[in-house]
Amino acid sequence: MEFQITAYLHLISKHLLCEFILIDYNTNMRKLIFIISALFLSSCAQQYKYVVPQHIQERHTEILYSEVISCPALHGAGIYPYVFINPGKEPNAWVDGDDKVHLTEGLYRFDDDVIVFVLAHEIAHAKLKHVRNRRAVSIVTTGIMIVAGAIVPGLGLLDYVVNPAVTSNYSKLQEYDADKLASEALAECFDIAIDRQVQILQFMQAETKDAGGFWDQHPSWADRIENIKKAP
Repeated sequence: MEFQITAYLHLISKHLLCEFILIDYNTNMRKLIFIISALFLSSCAQQYKYVVPQHIQERHTEILYSEVISCPALHGAGIYPYVFINPGKEPNAWVDGDDKVHLTEGLYRFDDDVIVFVLAHEIAHAKLKHVRNRRAVSIVTTGIMIVAGAIVPGLGLLDYVVNPAVTSNYSKLQEYDADKLASEALAECFDIAIDRQVQILQFMQAETKDAGGFWDQHPSWADRIENIKKAP
């Protein structure tokens, strides 16, 4: 019985092989290359698993994050309960469309006061619905340009220039608002005064690239510092 099954399977294999060769060589070769590539990439993905460095684990970011979320000034943010560490070496942070906060390894060259400010700033973005609002502005801008293109043929193509200009400069205003709310949270819940907050931004100014250009999504550090100084 075992011999019969083996022989049957062998015949099936030979039949499938002949079909593979005779039906459509080029199509099957492309499929084969795609399958091999997919398996290779899947293997690489399984082998790579990011491990947060020990010196960052010892900073206990999750505790700071919990304290920042608990600050009354930031209540209602609807933020994801965990912070995500990114292997990027440049100091950076962002909140994504799912309201998850990401910090890069590069931020950990700074002390905990800086980390707290950055966390508060990103959570402020979530509370103020900045990601959603920026998308809405982009969609509305595109809609206006489509209508303009229907009236004046070709004008709609300017959306590739107008949209980035509008959304980038709208984003600058959002950064000011997030800084102000973060400043309020630091003063209220961490007893970090404005003078110390200005120092925090100055530390980051010295270690990161400046912005503020027309196409940049962030204001310059100098403008952000002035904005913090004006906070009540």
